[in-house]
Amino acid sequence: MELPSVDEVRKRIMTIEEPKIRYCLMAVYLFAGRISEVVGRKNPADDSVAGGPKGTDVRLDKFLLMDREVDAVVFRVRTSKRQGRERAIGLPLEEVYEPWSKLLYGYFQLAGDKVIFPFTRKFVWKYVTENKVFGGLKYPIEKYKVDKKGELKTVPAHERDFKLHALRHLRASELVGFYGFDGFNLATYGGWTYHRMAETSSIMDRYLTLSWQSYFPKLLKKR
Repeated sequence: MELPSVDEVRKRIMTIEEPKIRYCLMAVYLFAGRISEVVGRKNPADDSVAGGPKGTDVRLDKFLLMDREVDAVVFRVRTSKRQGRERAIGLPLEEVYEPWSKLLYGYFQLAGDKVIFPFTRKFVWKYVTENKVFGGLKYPIEKYKVDKKGELKTVPAHERDFKLHALRHLRASELVGFYGFDGFNLATYGGWTYHRMAETSSIMDRYLTLSWQSYFPKLLKKR
């Protein structure tokens, strides 16, 4: 069981006719994010403390690489499941490294100080499902244990339909497999805890906060 190819998923996102959905999924993918970190409205039962970005949650920056400066775009993301803790997603602006960076930056600029995606994740899910955006695609789930009435039972490895949260898994897989991210890079980028991704002490999560510059050079790889 394998994840779908990155090229296939990106192609499907780019063929979405509705711009607000297309750019929303581009953001979810590039941020290795959860849909709740991108949309600006919550479902009534949603307990996430994260909120979708505004047009002001992006800036241009520079990264000094040896003897030259590389243009970067930095998005501010509020991490759900971590009390809305902010993380910075730094991406190369040049299309040769990341073809979606400039497009997404331009879309953010159109919003000014307003929320970029003023709708709920249910709205996105409904569109993606009804239009079969990822129809036919699957993603693997490794075996895991579940507590059933006080007894641990093993759920065998299986496949699930490729849906919104699978974008986070696919991006993380790309960051590790194509760009060579390690546990610290992945935790910094995706908002996971360092002790989970880099196998550090949980106490270190209180003090260790790496910046986007720590992983940025690895993203300077032509696609």
